[in-house]
Amino acid sequence: MNHDVVALVEEWLAGPNSEANGYFGYQAVEHYRPAVLHWLTVGCGLYGRPDPDLYLQPTPMALQNWAIGYATAARSRDAACGAVRSFYRWAQTPSADGGPALVPPGTAKSLQFRRGGNFAAGLPGRDLFTPDQCRWLAQAADRYPGTRREGPHRARALVYLCLNHYLWARQHEDDILRPGQITAMRINGRHQEQHRTTWDVPQKNAASDATRLQPVHHDAVRAIDEYLPHRATTRDDTGHLFTTVNGRPLEPQSLIRILRTVAATHPDLEEAAPTLSADAVTHSPAGPET
Repeated sequence: MNHDVVALVEEWLAGPNSEANGYFGYQAVEHYRPAVLHWLTVGCGLYGRPDPDLYLQPTPMALQNWAIGYATAARSRDAACGAVRSFYRWAQTPSADGGPALVPPGTAKSLQFRRGGNFAAGLPGRDLFTPDQCRWLAQAADRYPGTRREGPHRARALVYLCLNHYLWARQHEDDILRPGQITAMRINGRHQEQHRTTWDVPQKNAASDATRLQPVHHDAVRAIDEYLPHRATTRDDTGHLFTTVNGRPLEPQSLIRILRTVAATHPDLEEAAPTLSADAVTHSPAGPET
């Protein structure tokens, strides 16, 4: 089954984006296209190998080795691996005309780097948090006194949202909230269905208006409700859930700074706090290690 990989990549990027209710954003397309084309034509050895369909049987080790050579910066390697996995999520879905999928179901998930290999979310060399460390981080957020300018309520809500999948005790992509998604959440995106709360959450690398209803754990919802009376606003408030002390929308980098500040208050996390990444928390195992 020999395919024109360039045509496949263009078909995938043309959407709709299977990860959100919408299409890929312009910046995502600009970064995803060269990464996935490089993977398909160089990384998995499609050209110059006896098997022209080698890309149909990807392996985590092949992806890891390719990423290390493809990009120098860890963040760029992470984005490149995310692009490849996104392509395979599309490739494992049957076509709209009823044709078979290109790869078996679960192929994209099989390319997630596991803790046993010291890889996290496409970032070679970055350790994930253990379940114990997630518990300690939640405890630190509960006890965090805040600073003179910033109270503890916003920090606790942010930490709990980063731990959303851990609170649910399940490792599912739909429960993972990344910093860019959390800081993009809006107050009017909340939906209440009896005891279940969901939020319209912007999706990674999707068009700006693409959102997906994402379940939010009730402990995180409680933390948000405790924060709301202290939320700073401005006259031209745009409705972002999390704001700075001046009322402007919070930036993802500020969330990471707050995450590190909270972690530093716990004796068992103090050493890891200065270089703590959001990926280490948001992609951490949701249950006991086996």
